[in-house]
Amino acid sequence: MNGEDIMVEDAMTTDVVVAKPSDLVSGIAKLMAEKEIGSVIVVDEDMYPLGIVTEGDIVRNVIAEDMDPKTTAAKEIMTAPVITITSDIKLSDAARLMAVKHIKKLCIVSLNGKLKGIMTEGDVIKHAGYLIKLFQ
Repeated sequence: MNGEDIMVEDAMTTDVVVAKPSDLVSGIAKLMAEKEIGSVIVVDEDMYPLGIVTEGDIVRNVIAEDMDPKTTAAKEIMTAPVITITSDIKLSDAARLMAVKHIKKLCIVSLNGKLKGIMTEGDVIKHAGYLIKLFQ
């Protein structure tokens, strides 16, 4: 594989932590702390992504608004819709989309729209050498 062939599928994280829309923020925050992650993807029962809950969402929408995390559901604070791409996209195009949209995570879906993985800034940084060469 040469540098120009790196695809999202080669760089994405497939072990994605998910939540249901009805899951409480208190449980989501605990899960994020246990897994040492900054977000969870909110999915329906068929694994179609509905939104994303990030650390920032919890701070802005729960803590700063004096909401109770034990009674506030993911669907009340999630960022939706979540921006999605398929895994057959070039990594450089995914990185460009993240920059243009000012986002740190992309939800990766299969051709039928079901959750397949996540692309984070960290995943992009792991391949930074490739991207630097590509954009020179």
